[in-house]
Amino acid sequence: MLRRALFVVFCAAIAAGMTQNNPEETSNRALLAKARKIFVVSHTIYARKEELEKGLLKRKELEEWGIQVTNNRTDADLILTVKRAAFQNNFPYTVTDRATGTVVFGGEVNSLLGTVPGKIAAAIVKKLKAAREPKSAREKKPPSSS
Repeated sequence: MLRRALFVVFCAAIAAGMTQNNPEETSNRALLAKARKIFVVSHTIYARKEELEKGLLKRKELEEWGIQVTNNRTDADLILTVKRAAFQNNFPYTVTDRATGTVVFGGEVNSLLGTVPGKIAAAIVKKLKAAREPKSAREKKPPSSS
């Protein structure tokens, strides 16, 4: 009986080791690069879900990359969550990988001199662009201007 229990524990340990993901596949860059659908959650009346979705849909880059905005949380690869800092014009946001629960990146925009949905969409496009760049382009450094 003890041998059987040890055998079961041994097999479970081997199976767990075999199913571990490659660290490169679960890096923030990799999670962003493979994302195809975004779900939006807003915890503020000052930046409604629909406005944030519209801000994302206006970005031609997302369409070019085949990224869609979805109303089905379980279909999404990324979840954009937006809040408003109390008594301020600041809107902190996070982008989370739905499958792993990993916060891929976050930031904060200010509602002065622009719209919150537009600013958040621009920040997301900037991060996605960096994640989708070929490795060789990332390694090239801009010439320094001394």
